[in-house]
Amino acid sequence: MKTHLSDSDVQRIYDTYVSSNIIPSNKYVPLPMEKNNKQWSWDCADFPRIIALLEFEEYVTSNKLHFEKVLAFNSIGNHGDPEYGYLSYDEKVNINYESNPELYDLHNLQLEDTDYDFCMINQTLEHVYDPVKCLKNIHKHLRLGGVFYCNVPVVNIPHSTPHHHYTGYTPTGLGCVVEAAGFEIMSIGTWGNREYTLDLFGGRPRSGKNPIIDWPTLQTMSFEDPGLNEEDYPVITWIFARKL
Repeated sequence: MKTHLSDSDVQRIYDTYVSSNIIPSNKYVPLPMEKNNKQWSWDCADFPRIIALLEFEEYVTSNKLHFEKVLAFNSIGNHGDPEYGYLSYDEKVNINYESNPELYDLHNLQLEDTDYDFCMINQTLEHVYDPVKCLKNIHKHLRLGGVFYCNVPVVNIPHSTPHHHYTGYTPTGLGCVVEAAGFEIMSIGTWGNREYTLDLFGGRPRSGKNPIIDWPTLQTMSFEDPGLNEEDYPVITWIFARKL
């Protein structure tokens, strides 16, 4: 397991998984609104989550991914990760953090089973103070060949304070953290644009409580092509990786 990354490792991650996998600028212009047909509605979602979801669907479909036993955290009803609606699996074990914070804290994760073949934690790594340790704990609960997926902000406004430790991760930074935890990278993606960034930091007054107010959504973004990808303005990144 590689826990130290050299400069050449960082360059390799960037060259192999980041710079070679840039989403075409007009891939989501216009948005495929016909796909907004699941229980999780796009209308009031933080807009980058829509793009990450579309890319997730494309990846799992094109690679024909199917899992036997998946590990989920706080994934219940409409509050769960919408990606599960596009994922094929036999069994989902949901862990409710609040039912036992001591055992289910990712920094100290202690589960009976270590045979999961998929785990997903979205919009989470910015809320843990030691992301490598947390991912190592997930790693030890996966079987060999098990897949890990997450998406995280590249930039974001403060939220869930005081448990907001990082404003975001660059795609290369996310790859480094995941490799440092012992995973092999399968794919890294990122998306963003200038208008979303301007709206996020200079738009409406923030409530600190209501995500419909605090984050730009499909309903609130007023410019013509919200799905436009501009490489120089990334706002979300995601990764697929596996345990060797």
